[in-house]
Amino acid sequence: MSSTGRLSGLLLPLFSLRSKTDFGIGDFGGLDGLLRWMEAARQRMLMLLPLLPTAPGDPSPYATRSAFGLNALFIHLESLPEFHASGGEAALSPDEQRMLAEARAAPRVRYDLVFPLKNAAFRRAFDHFERTEWPKGPRAQQFAAWRQQQGEWLESYALYTAISSERNQAPWWEWPEPLKNREPQAIQAETQRLEREVRYHAWLQWVAETQWNEMRALAKKRDVLLCGDEPFIIGQDSSDVWAHPDILRRDARLGVPPDDFSATGQDWGLPYFDFAEMEKGDYGWLKSRAAKAASYYDLRRVDHAVGYFRQWIRDEKTPTGRFVPDNEEQWKLYGERHFRLLSKGAGIVAEDLGVIPPFVRTILRDLNLPGYRVLRWERDDGVYRDPHAYPPASLVTTGTHDTEPVADWWESASDGERQAMARVYPEFQGVAATREFTPAVHRATLAAALNAGSDLCVLPWQDVLGTKDRINLPGSVGDSNWAYRIAQNTEDLLTHEETRGAADRLGLLTASARR
Repeated sequence: MSSTGRLSGLLLPLFSLRSKTDFGIGDFGGLDGLLRWMEAARQRMLMLLPLLPTAPGDPSPYATRSAFGLNALFIHLESLPEFHASGGEAALSPDEQRMLAEARAAPRVRYDLVFPLKNAAFRRAFDHFERTEWPKGPRAQQFAAWRQQQGEWLESYALYTAISSERNQAPWWEWPEPLKNREPQAIQAETQRLEREVRYHAWLQWVAETQWNEMRALAKKRDVLLCGDEPFIIGQDSSDVWAHPDILRRDARLGVPPDDFSATGQDWGLPYFDFAEMEKGDYGWLKSRAAKAASYYDLRRVDHAVGYFRQWIRDEKTPTGRFVPDNEEQWKLYGERHFRLLSKGAGIVAEDLGVIPPFVRTILRDLNLPGYRVLRWERDDGVYRDPHAYPPASLVTTGTHDTEPVADWWESASDGERQAMARVYPEFQGVAATREFTPAVHRATLAAALNAGSDLCVLPWQDVLGTKDRINLPGSVGDSNWAYRIAQNTEDLLTHEETRGAADRLGLLTASARR
């Protein structure tokens, strides 16, 4: 990976944005205000969570039903011509207008309101497109040209989604045999029968990508790099597993092995990659996926990096699990080969957290691919490592989307942990390491990350502000997961006292850290 130099940025999910014209969830339209704030705060990278299409009704950005494309939920309706032409917000029924007001005012994302509101608005907009544009209008021609360029992934995804919708979201392996097995005659017949619905799902992808490309241009203008998040694998009920069962296999379930945190490991219930089969096709699918992701982002975080070295799977023969491949020599060979492929012409950050064999980080280092350094976890036998000594080819952060914000961690840590950190970090010199997360402790923590030896520094938005709102609590199910929203509209970030002050303070710390 070519060097980015020393830079810092934010971690903030797109769904967490708030803007005056959103529909109760962050969307592409909210990015402009955030990018302006980042420019004022000297932040040059925005790390997002996955933007891939997700399962209907599932708020998790990791519940992916395609390894390609974008989540239509993030389309900014105010910027969609067909939404305005079909009446815009004025065309909403009284019940919908009440729901919209409630969703916009909610402190968190109200998915129970957002999903039906946006889906109904999309349908009305598409109906107008069909009546007034299709098939010869200027926008219809732009759409058709874009659709032709996309190739197999889009047609497979749009057909899969159309069939799934008609069959009340029944998983593809419960479809009639000819469809389940993708028999050519059945696929052709269903494509013709569901032509309009297939076109609808392809149209949503065109709208989403068009808006995303506009945001990319804005980010470039503000000198901000966009860092995506690439899940290692995708869900079983997904267009890719349906279309490529030879390389995305369901005869075993992916997970992680037992470790100090779990005596039995974890069973994720996900498919796994057949890399040996993929190799026979010169990794065509993986290359296409990497190329599409590289067209969306300047850098991307590759989740579960160790999975490209080895996978832990469970099946009837080995219900407690086994590694594939089964030997370290092959793990090393796979890991180096796969990360050379993934990083070709693209910026990569490898998520190498958890229990990782030492050779994984060695190979990533030799490839000059940055891995993670989470301040609170970087210690040896209880002694914290000095962040100034972190390697340049690494990403330092105060937390991830799965951890509690640093203010919460600090106040729940033992006194010994707080004192141990303060003894090692130069930025804590003269700062009282009390239980309270004081402004002085807050400033020292941010400075410790920014002053680290890592070329990349990413700070979660909550840690920049010193708030305690979580994005996700792993292992739990509830309305609070994946629902965090910032308190201010992005249009107001530079005029609101709290966020304007945060930009000024962060900008000074960043400049002092030579980022």
